[in-house]
Amino acid sequence: MGSAGPEETAMKTLRVLDSSGDRVVEFDDSAALAECREHARALFERLLAGGSTAFKVNRRDGRPDEKVTDFAALENETVVVPRVVGG
Repeated sequence: MGSAGPEETAMKTLRVLDSSGDRVVEFDDSAALAECREHARALFERLLAGGSTAFKVNRRDGRPDEKVTDFAALENETVVVPRVVGG
């Protein structure tokens, strides 16, 4: 067995599905990716303020996908979809 090293920081993915396609922003909680994380936070907050909805997806242990409104609660993969307008 190897020695226990520092815990690895889990990479997170924010996927934005909109009229421009599928935009991906990857980040984690490390200092090295602080700029990416802040970009992801600003994007997430702007999209939700504009009416989009975010869902945690592909969750482990068979847990169902879940709506999320707090950036700090994001898990491995989060998908943001625009407000659906009926007509």
